[in-house]
Parts: sequence; C-alpha cells; structure tokens
Amino acid sequence: MHIVPPPLTSLLASLVMLIHAAGGSLAAQSHSPDYDDVDPWAGVQPPTQGPDSSAVAGFIRSLAATDPLVCQFVAHSIGNNWSHWEGGYESGRLNAEDTHEKARQALSRRITDHAALSHLARSLGHQHSCVRRVAARMLGQSEAAEAVRQLREALRHQHPRVREAAALGLAHAEDPATLHDLTRALRDREPAVVRMAVYALGQLKDARGVKPLGDLLRSNDPRTRAAAATALGEIEDTRATDRLTPLVRDGEPLVRLAAIEALGKIEDHRATTALGQALRDGDPAVRRAAATALGEIENPKSADALAQAISDPDVVVRRLAAQSLGELDDLARAPARLLAAIGDPDPELRVIAAMSLAEIADSTVVPALSKAYAGAEPRLRYAIVKALSETDDRRGDAVLSVAARDKENAIRDMAAETLEDRREDDDDDE
Repeated sequence: MHIVPPPLTSLLASLVMLIHAAGGSLAAQSHSPDYDDVDPWAGVQPPTQGPDSSAVAGFIRSLAATDPLVCQFVAHSIGNNWSHWEGGYESGRLNAEDTHEKARQALSRRITDHAALSHLARSLGHQHSCVRRVAARMLGQSEAAEAVRQLREALRHQHPRVREAAALGLAHAEDPATLHDLTRALRDREPAVVRMAVYALGQLKDARGVKPLGDLLRSNDPRTRAAAATALGEIEDTRATDRLTPLVRDGEPLVRLAAIEALGKIEDHRATTALGQALRDGDPAVRRAAATALGEIENPKSADALAQAISDPDVVVRRLAAQSLGELDDLARAPARLLAAIGDPDPELRVIAAMSLAEIADSTVVPALSKAYAGAEPRLRYAIVKALSETDDRRGDAVLSVAARDKENAIRDMAAETLEDRREDDDDDE
C-alpha cells in the first residue's frame, strides 16, 4: 500500500517539537555491575516500529527546505532515543500538538526499515551540511547492523563530504568493529575527513587508537593536531602523555588548549611540570585550561604554580587556580596566597579560597579564618564555617559558637552540628 507523505508544513511543525523532545545518547562506558538494580522493562521492545522510508524522506525534505538556523537546532538535538522532557512534560498537551504527536513518536524510534536506512545513506552527500549531520546521526544511532555497514561503505565513497559524514555517523554508532575502518580513514587525502575520523576514534574510547592518533600530533594542519589531542583525551590512556606534553608549547593556541584539556582528562602526574608552565601562557584561555587540568590531576607538586596564578591578571584564572588548590591530594599546608585570597576584592574568589581551605584542612589557617568571619558576607561566612568545621582545631570553636546563632539557616545549622559532634567526641574521650 502506498503511503502518502505528510505535507511539508506538517513536517516543519514537527521539527520544533523534535528539538524539545531530544534526549542524550548513552555513553559508551563500562561500569561495575549494580546487582540491586532491576528493570521490569529489561529486554522488552516497544511494539511499534520506527519510521518508514516515506516518513524519513519527508523529514529530510523538510530539513532541507527550512531555515538553516532551525535546521542546525534540529541537527544538534536529533536522536533516535528521544524521551519526554525531564520536567515531566509530555508533548501533545498543548492545543493542536496532538496532530503531530504520532509523527514525532515515529521519528523518535530507532530506524530499522531498509528503504529508510538507504535514504539516509544517500543523504550523507546532501548539499546542506545540517542535513548530512542529521542523516549521519540517525544512521549512527540506529543500532541496525545494516546502518553500520552502509556507513562503513560510505567511508570509502569518492566524494569527500560523504566520507566525512560517514565518519560522523560511525562516531555516533560507537561500534568497536569499525576501529580499523576509521584508522584507515586517517590517511584520507581530505583533512576534513581525517579530522572527523579522529573524532570518531575518540568516541570509541579504544586504547588501540592511541598510536595512530598520536602520530597525527605531528600533522602540519593545526586543526588536525588539535582534533587528535582531543580524541586522545577522550581515550584517557596514559601512554599518550609523552606525545601530548610537547603540544603544550605548540605555536597554535587551539592546539595548546586541546593538549592541555586532554592531559587534564588523562590525569597523569608526569604532565604537572608542563601544565604549570602553561599557567604563564600569553593566552588567558590556555591559562584557564591549565589551572583546571592541574586540579584534575591533583598532584600537590603543582601547588606553587597554582598559588602564583592567584595573582593572574585574568579573574577566571585566579578563581580556577584557587579552586584547583583545594583539589590537590594530601596538601599539608595551605599556600599563603590562597589564605590571603579570602580578603580579595573579588567576592567570588574569596568564597572559592575559603572552600579550598576547607578541603586542605590546614590548622595553621584557623586564626586567619576566625578573624575573617566578622563582617563577611553570608556566602563567605558559610565557607569559613565549613573550613573551620573541617579543621580539627578547637581554636575555631569561638567563631563556630557565634555562627551557631547566625541569621542564615545554612550557616547556623552547620556550625551547630559541628559543635555538637565535638561535644560528643569529648564525652567519648572521658
């Protein structure tokens, strides 16, 4: 039976609903089993099928005809595992929404129809980039073996924009069996295809990708070097550290930024020195990334460099440096500049510094914290009480007693709870 496609206006109206109904895709990560977790719906498939070729063709036509900005919104949000809004709203409740609800539900399901998959595969070469993106994403998230096969074949297509879109689709598929296809694509003559294959390898998070991606860090193309660095960060394998570290001094800020962010994700202590030097980079975005990465690595040897960065001319670098100091492992003493920051003119830095002092729990800062409590704004008073509570030094009890009568509930409750715990500890010692 021939199915008449819905009119273009109807499909366009559905696009707006699709944007708001999008949900995130599942990350390809392995976790320890949770034996307490049960699901009555496990293994049960919905009784209805995904969209057929007529619906998919109409949808693609609508995307091609709509405003490019709207198309990009759809391309960014689209997926085949859409769910209802987190706030509990279900589409179809607004007046006249129900007319498009069946079409939305059909397009929300994973596509398995052979003709629909073939239409998407042909759309990988569409002249509009956002249509190519949508086709790649819908194919990648189909979970049908045929969809992956078509993407692998398209990766060898004669036209570069088809190969680029195919690599994007394989990035969404996250199928380990495609690793060799993507590795082969790293030798493509078109840089755009290489970069998309690099991205896809990063999404696979397969350690076998470390060597070929590491080789691309020597590429003459800065965007390719940056893409390879980002992908290595996604894989999070410490074997990439030695390859990434020299890029912290790359001549291109884009590459330096990508390398620093990757090293932060890998969390290898060997990168500490290079990242500390990056805190003196001329680009504030690079210095911000370096401060964040050092906090992720948590090496106490970075304390001096981070403390100096509290005096950085960029306000965000100052705040990030103070925050990262609180994340370092086993830091015995709080740097003097961090303690001084609780009196900084920047109210956000004052609070961040006090919170980091709470994490460090250095008893030598108790007198300075106690002195700073008087006249402090509520957020800073809360952070100071938190720091005094974390520091097992009774010299802070006087301020905690004052804080137990604070007009702010959060401050009052924390101080009172800390004092009660300490009284109980004293009773146990007697």
